[in-house]
Amino acid sequence: MKLLAGAYDSTLDSKGRFQLPTVFLQEFIPTETEVRFVINRSSEKCLTLFPMNIWNVYVERLGKINTFDPKNRRAVRYFMGDATEVKLDSKNRLLIPKTLQEYASLEKDLRLVSLPTFIEIWNPELYKETFDKFVVNEEDTIREVANFVFNDGKFFEDIPDIP
Repeated sequence: MKLLAGAYDSTLDSKGRFQLPTVFLQEFIPTETEVRFVINRSSEKCLTLFPMNIWNVYVERLGKINTFDPKNRRAVRYFMGDATEVKLDSKNRLLIPKTLQEYASLEKDLRLVSLPTFIEIWNPELYKETFDKFVVNEEDTIREVANFVFNDGKFFEDIPDIP
């Protein structure tokens, strides 16, 4: 399964919930009775929303990293530390934990950006700033770990298809 491409807007309510756009719901609702995700911080000032089957592959890959190396251990801790399982409620909303809202500077408006295997959740102003001054830092340990996990695209081979 690959997610749809594109960016969509949503809003946080006073309790920290947002409605998943219909285009994403169509990918998940027909296949599962209880739609579960993992929401987590990204290596940028946004959040990542992983469908559970993709998260499981991600965690399996992280489990193969040598955590006796302090840099690797810190990077794995960074990716796993605030990971939180979330479930769609009856109105197709997901709750973003307060710590993650603060990390990504989320207040009311959200920008949801679809990547091939997960959705990024951005503060729209930060997304625009980041997009406008996009620079890749090749020496960033977090990026190195992410590259290992995704293994030059081989990550996709391990993701089970949803019937």
